[in-house]
Amino acid sequence: MIHPPEAFRALAWMGAEVILQPTLTTTSDREAELVLARANAIANQLYVVNLNAAAPAGLGRSLVVDPEGLVRRQAGDAEELVTDVLDIDAVVRVREHGTAGVSRIWDQAKRLVPGLDLPMYARPE
Repeated sequence: MIHPPEAFRALAWMGAEVILQPTLTTTSDREAELVLARANAIANQLYVVNLNAAAPAGLGRSLVVDPEGLVRRQAGDAEELVTDVLDIDAVVRVREHGTAGVSRIWDQAKRLVPGLDLPMYARPE
């Protein structure tokens, strides 16, 4: 199941630092789902934990992605327990200094479009 990017964006702007993304898929687009999990982590500068069941219910390959889109852990196709310790300070660092130290997405959007009004994504100051 492909999750719309708006859901990730809304959760990030409400303060989410980690999003659990259950998929339970057996379809041939699993690779696209994994790419989108990484893209959503980068675009919203948060952890994404994409969960999928092993065969026969799903195709496996659950993964943990950090706020810069790096895959920290990835399961195989078979049933497997994946664990990780998430450094929430990494979310804060990436949001302050940018992905790879350069990309601060929302600050850049505000500079490019000074009157940009996104009330749905307004964060408390």
